[in-house]
Amino acid sequence: THSRGVCHGDIKAENIVVTSWNMAYLADFAPFKPTYLPADDPAEFNFYFDSAGRQCCCIAPERFYEPGSNIAQLLAAPKGDGSTSGQLALQASMDIFSAGCVIGELFLDGNPLFSLSRLLQYRNKQQQQQADSLVSGIADKEIAALVQHMIQLDPEARLSASEYLDRWSGIFPRAPLAAYMDTASPDARMRALYAEMSGETRVSDSMCEITASVACGNVRNCLQPSSRCMGIKVLRQCSGGAAMRGDPDLILPYLVALAADASARVRAEAIVAIRDVLLDLRQLTPINGNIFDDYIAPHLQYFAADTSVGVRCLVASVMADIADSAHYLKQQSSGDGSVSEFFGGQMRAVVSRLSFDEAEVKHVLLCSFPQLYERGLQSLSHIITYLNDRDCWFLRAAFFDVVFAASGQISRHASREYIVPLINLADQEVFVVVSALRALVRLVPQMSAAMVWDRLVEVQAVCRAAGLQMAAKEFTDIAIGSARLPVAADVARLALDMAGASSGRGSPVATGAARLSGGDERLVQLRGIGAPLRTVFLTAVRDRWAEATTATMGGGGSEMLGAFLRKKALELESAPAPAASQALDGWRPRGTLVGEVAEHTEAVTCLAVAHGGVFVSGSDDGSVRVFDGAAFRKSAVSRSVGVHAQGGRITSLAYSAALDCVVSTSDAGSIHVLRVSRAGLRVLATAALPRGEYATCGAVAGAAVVVGTSLSRVVFLDAVGLAPQDSVQLAASHGRPTSMATSAGWAFAVVGTSTGACVLVDARFRVAVRAYGPLGHAVTGLAAYADDSVLVATAAGDVCVLSLRTGRRPVCVCARSLHELKGNTASRRQRVNGVARVAHTSAVLTASNDALLRLWDLDRLERSYAVNSADAAPPPYASYRLNDTVYYCENPAPPHAPPSPGPRIRGAMADTTRATAVSANSSRAAGPISAVAVLTSPAAMILCGQQNGSIRVMI
Repeated sequence: THSRGVCHGDIKAENIVVTSWNMAYLADFAPFKPTYLPADDPAEFNFYFDSAGRQCCCIAPERFYEPGSNIAQLLAAPKGDGSTSGQLALQASMDIFSAGCVIGELFLDGNPLFSLSRLLQYRNKQQQQQADSLVSGIADKEIAALVQHMIQLDPEARLSASEYLDRWSGIFPRAPLAAYMDTASPDARMRALYAEMSGETRVSDSMCEITASVACGNVRNCLQPSSRCMGIKVLRQCSGGAAMRGDPDLILPYLVALAADASARVRAEAIVAIRDVLLDLRQLTPINGNIFDDYIAPHLQYFAADTSVGVRCLVASVMADIADSAHYLKQQSSGDGSVSEFFGGQMRAVVSRLSFDEAEVKHVLLCSFPQLYERGLQSLSHIITYLNDRDCWFLRAAFFDVVFAASGQISRHASREYIVPLINLADQEVFVVVSALRALVRLVPQMSAAMVWDRLVEVQAVCRAAGLQMAAKEFTDIAIGSARLPVAADVARLALDMAGASSGRGSPVATGAARLSGGDERLVQLRGIGAPLRTVFLTAVRDRWAEATTATMGGGGSEMLGAFLRKKALELESAPAPAASQALDGWRPRGTLVGEVAEHTEAVTCLAVAHGGVFVSGSDDGSVRVFDGAAFRKSAVSRSVGVHAQGGRITSLAYSAALDCVVSTSDAGSIHVLRVSRAGLRVLATAALPRGEYATCGAVAGAAVVVGTSLSRVVFLDAVGLAPQDSVQLAASHGRPTSMATSAGWAFAVVGTSTGACVLVDARFRVAVRAYGPLGHAVTGLAAYADDSVLVATAAGDVCVLSLRTGRRPVCVCARSLHELKGNTASRRQRVNGVARVAHTSAVLTASNDALLRLWDLDRLERSYAVNSADAAPPPYASYRLNDTVYYCENPAPPHAPPSPGPRIRGAMADTTRATAVSANSSRAAGPISAVAVLTSPAAMILCGQQNGSIRVMI
């Protein structure tokens, strides 16, 4: 303004405003204020320049005059001729003095340099010799010298504003030219800023903050997507500056807002810029300690649900970098490197959602698998499902490339049980076969000797047929030279050649040796290949039984015999007749641990009991496992007989005795129907809900599969092919379905919701018949109790019997105290995660977060107790009547002797010595119980699913 002849006249801290993007502006230009003030009367100064009463004076000393001075005479002279107007006008040097006072005040923590009295003494040269003491509190010597020069008494000795900028250029950072384009539109200003920063003028550390301020102030107001993309690129360049690496607050909020832009191109640029800003951070300041929880985590789900496939691909590509950045910054700030549960849960949910996206998104996510696997954000069960997509060969090839890259992070057990059996060398695409061979090369050290030999034979056969001898040579050389086979290398190579010679595909030497042998059997004893002793025939041995059968039956005899043998093998694999179930009248479980399996890697969410003593478990790790209950009578440690990787988080399991199948649902949107037996499991049908919707609970009613979804719908599907049939939309006031119950002979299903309501849905006419409640707390479990009643468990720890005819709840047992019941409060530790009725009795089992497994006898409450508590006799109960319901509340009591075991039941487990050896202490050590079921065949056992992923079996 000085270059245009305009002076401010009242520069002080109150008249300088700073915008949200750090641009400073001079305000309150007041030409009506007097230029000169009387030195002997402070009233005029207080009225015009100190209305706030701060006792701060930034007026230049030459603006005060004494009575009788030249200024006083000029002010008293008549103003008609205008001859004195130029002599009484504001001067630029006066503003320079005021600006120096403001700069000094900034660097003195808000303490002013002068008050009015002190300035008048300074003007009268009484303290001029102490001018150095005025700026002695400023730590920066350059700033102190600048302020001291600007507050000189002699106006002629002060420089102009431009001269100060040139002389102290190291103090005043240079701003980009676009910052001074006052009349330009935001788009034009942003294009000019991008052109300036992309040319020879790069963003230096001294100007990155000003450049970022200009970009942030204009990027939101740009109308064109290209201009907004330019602004994001400028911000990315600024984030790498030394002045911005420790303070992401200036840039990150704008980038997060731009990630929700209407243009997919802008959203993609913003997501990549967010990744770069986080990677540029070196440490988190205390004020930015929650940056991942406050800025990143709440928006991750929106990024993953973007409508553009390209944007979702970018999200998949940056997830690993964001996880690494969070781990590094947390390690720098706290030392442990562990992120919060909220942020970690959001990251896992996003990765799980992207794992079931389009093939392109899966492919990008696969490239980041080693980093995601290391951070615990993705498991092998996620990427194994990619092999099911038979139309995307590049996805299958990428899977094996990832195995090649991450072989060092995959455990030996996972390699042998999951990866090696899935390597298919008979794929139609050559690229997939080549990638599979490269993966096999890396997995040789983790394979058993039997697996190495089997793969050697398969590689030789497949690659000779496909013309991939060079690709197979690397695997053959490494496998034979790795010392995994207990024979010499030349013997192994001869065995491979002779195996190929039997089919006419061996080497000439091996083929000639086979012909010269004349059918004699040459044997090589190979020890340690999967068994203590195995015989490998180097020439084909004639099967006399097959020859005789062929001669008798004709040319198709071998095919008929093979079909007959396959039929017999299937009969042998079928489950034996189920053992007789144990009668449970008077059953009093002692809580003795007789077995435990820990195959799930995350919390067990649901359990279902099938026929013949078989039970099924589902987990947060996305797998469904089948176990044989009879195996726990022989050994405390048993393994699953079948595993199905469904993906996502298993939300429910339901068994139908009429259809002999298990229905499993996942939060990935999938619904699978499985046939389970002691021989394993088999997938009968699969279906998927529309995108953005998943099943939260499920059951089988008649010939229909009924599932409750995340969008408050109840969907009916055909149980045979899972074809959608109908749906019922629940009322918005009922909330989201959380649990479901049906029973044999029921033509309806009862749906529990997140608001505590229970909805009766007719499975024949597909309508919601009636709603009960709400109960005040979310329904966490439902189980059929009688022909016309259900057991309802809530998040408050209450379990009640709900009559479907009258809607009454005559009895309700509570794990909370009477005081908590009257105050309608509950602890999270009392939450009931699962409920199961003991068949044909009035006993109910509940699993809670407090790690207690409670048995409630609804007919004789005094017989209720905690099954797995080592020191708990039945605690006293306090009754309380509210409306038509009698509540029985559990009150803590001093420890007593454990309850005496009930009468010995015929058919129950008798080997308590082994059970005592398995666990002599309480089962509460495993933590919260997340699911419970009762197995009645071959003996009465309680199945407890734990949040740590284990399954405990008690009697």
